[in-house]
Parts: sequence; C-alpha cells; structure tokens
Amino acid sequence: MAESNNKHWAEQEERGSLWGIMFLLYSFKFLGSTVCKIFMTPVLLYFYLFNKSARNNLKFYLTQLNRHFANMPKPSQWHVLKIFFNFGFGVVDKMSAWQGKVNRFKMTKVNSEFFLDLQKKGQGAVIMVSHLGNFEISRMASNSYKNTRFNVFMHTKNARKFARVIKKFNPDYAMSVIQGDALNMQLAIELKEKVDAGEFVVIAGDRVPVKNEAGVVAVDFLGDSANFPIGPYVLAKVLNCPLLGIFCTKHNNGYQVFFESYAEKIVFNRKNRDAVIQEYAQMYARSVEQQLKSTPLQWYNFHPFWNSQ
Repeated sequence: MAESNNKHWAEQEERGSLWGIMFLLYSFKFLGSTVCKIFMTPVLLYFYLFNKSARNNLKFYLTQLNRHFANMPKPSQWHVLKIFFNFGFGVVDKMSAWQGKVNRFKMTKVNSEFFLDLQKKGQGAVIMVSHLGNFEISRMASNSYKNTRFNVFMHTKNARKFARVIKKFNPDYAMSVIQGDALNMQLAIELKEKVDAGEFVVIAGDRVPVKNEAGVVAVDFLGDSANFPIGPYVLAKVLNCPLLGIFCTKHNNGYQVFFESYAEKIVFNRKNRDAVIQEYAQMYARSVEQQLKSTPLQWYNFHPFWNSQ
C-alpha cells in the first residue's frame, strides 16, 4: 500500500518488509492465530491512519458499489476500516494455508466440476484471480487434488523472495512464481510446456500491466469505466487452452471457492481481436461484480481503479 496516487501500483514501494512477514509467520507458528492477529492490529491501524490514499480509494469503491447494488455497506470510514482488518486477518488465514493447515477451514466448492474434469484429462489452463477474497486459500485447498501445480505470474520484484520465505514453513509449497513485465516468446514456450503438462497458469484478471497502456481494455464495472488487462485473454489464446476464474471468499468461519469457466478456447484474429477481448473482459467484470454483491467488504485493491478517479 502506498501513499501516492500518481505512481503505477508496481512502482510504489511496499511499506511492509520481509522481516515483518517473517515476524508474523513465526508469531503464528509458535503462538497461534489469535496472538498473531493481536500483533497485527496496530499494524493495520497504522496503515489505515497514515495511508490517506488507500482510505480514499476504498471509499470511492464503496460509493460505486452503493450506487450499483441495493443494500450495500455505506461508504463510511467504519466500513473502510473493516476492509483493512478483513485484509489483514485474511493474511493470517494465508499463513494457515502456507503451513498446510487449510483443513482448519470449512471449504465449500461451487462449480468445481469442470476444474476436476480438466485435472482428470491432464489438461492445464489459464486461471484468473482478482483483488477479491483470498486466492491462496483456494490454491492450498486444490492441493487435495493430486498433481495440481500452479504457476503464478507476478510483476513484483519481491515475488521470488516472498515465495522462498513461505517455503521455509512449507517445503511442499507447490507453486512457482513467474516474474516478468510482459509475455515474450521464451516465456510463452515455457508456459505452453507447463499447460500441456497439466499445470495451471494463474494471472490477475483485474491488475493493470506495468507501463503498457495498450495492454488494457475499458469496461463497465459497478456502473463506471475501469481498465482491465487484456493479458489473460491473449495468454489463453497463445497457449491454446481453457480460461477459468477462481474466487475464494470468506463466509462465517469457512471459505467458498467459486469456479467460473469463461472459454474452452479463445479464438480471435486481427480484425475481431479488440471486440473479442472486450467481450471477455466485460464478462469477467460482471463475475467480479456478482461476487462483490455477496462479499462487499472483501475487495482488497487499495489503489485507484476507475478511470474517473
């Protein structure tokens, strides 16, 4: 989370450090989730009090949500604070997943049939995730299926360091982190090999790419124009594989993992490329909207998202 609205999210320095993450992980490991949440509380309050940009961006989101759906939480600072705490305590749940203790949560899986079918066939796919909910829980829950491997495409420079920290606590952490700013030929070949081997490539479906204004498409999201990346659709087309979405949101003391199938194969040419991508991006935006309708305080994008901001 950063203070400036002018910088791209990827150029903003993270305030948290790996030392802080290590401290929280060891607190969780030796003292449990309750003590870890106690330690995290002042940290969350600090971020809330001294990150005006994040507060304003979340309030803008709640305003958009309130205008689009009835009976939504009011755009108040109380609900903004609740999002901060939902995010922070969700990190504690991630720690459970990282240590292989995901069975402490009640997991409800919805529309998982086609995901299971792909695994039986040994067919990989591109999976879109979002700022909504807690993908890490669903990733670890999917480890209950044999030979499931996720390759997560990230832009952040600390991605590999972060993965190494997690592996100290769980050597069987079945995830590889792919760091890069764009899809090149070598990376496409590597990803194609992974997908053909039945592995899954995970990419954010709502994160604007780094320094690539042509890599987005504007769609209607909660009644206003917002940019969504074209990367997931181009990637699925290049890899010639299915395109899925996974949403993992907290409900009471458990999690619901919702699977969405967008295409068995994405096909377009130079003439209809923009129109096809626009259609898929709008479809994905509608999926995110429907998930937000039932879990409005689990939207964890602290940066500007709409074009009117």
